[in-house]
Amino acid sequence: MFDLIKKYRLPLSTIIIILGTFIYFFQGSKTEENTRMQSVTQTLTYPVQILVHHTVSFTKNIVQSYFYFVQLREDNKKLKQQNASLQEEVNRYIEESIQFNRLKVQLKFAEQNPDKKIFTEVVGESVDNFHQTIQINRGSNHGIKRNFPVILKQGVVGRVQAVTPFQSTVQLILDRRSRFSAIIQRTRGKGMIYGTHDGLELRRIHLREDIKVGDRVITSGLSGLFPKGLLFGIVTAVEHEEHELFQTAKLQPMVDFDKIEGAFVILKSKSQPNLPLFSE
Repeated sequence: MFDLIKKYRLPLSTIIIILGTFIYFFQGSKTEENTRMQSVTQTLTYPVQILVHHTVSFTKNIVQSYFYFVQLREDNKKLKQQNASLQEEVNRYIEESIQFNRLKVQLKFAEQNPDKKIFTEVVGESVDNFHQTIQINRGSNHGIKRNFPVILKQGVVGRVQAVTPFQSTVQLILDRRSRFSAIIQRTRGKGMIYGTHDGLELRRIHLREDIKVGDRVITSGLSGLFPKGLLFGIVTAVEHEEHELFQTAKLQPMVDFDKIEGAFVILKSKSQPNLPLFSE
């Protein structure tokens, strides 16, 4: 074998040199060609690559934005629910504060006033224009009887008209059927309170009586229904016809009947202990 190689070493060397040269130039040519092809390909595909890159980036941003807004919407929904819950809690605290202050004023009045009384809450009211009544949540089981007076710190509310064991009906002083004796606090002149549904009128006032706008009209205590000195209202106008024998005064009630939520029922009057205050 070695003898054969030694014998043909010159032709073999020549062939190896030629093959090496060919391979060298072939590889060099191929690399250059590839480089040129890559350059052309990159030039032609560059806009497509840019478009694909921006499309992918845009799609990615859209997807991220979608999930962001979905999460944002969920967070916003939760915040709205929390806000509604907090608002409800604030409203409850406000209502409790208002109720507390209202009761505080009325209970202070109850402590200062010597009459024995019970505080009741309004649970219903009349639904027609002919009767001005309310229902309270106390009845005969709590010591309430018919014709017991119903009052507030501001003034007279009405009288107990009907009683059941656990509830009572109160006829308001605004009721057209209401009649109460009264006096003008400044002059001590007498008259009769009439309900007019929308307000009060003091009728049968003597013609010579000096009654003016702004005068306070109070309970007289003569009928045995109300203790003396409770406020009905303030005179807002005085009327007199020539052929009439008496004057009539319009009153603004001191109690705001549109906002009444509770009232005191007087069970026993210490200001008139010897007077049979109530009648069955």
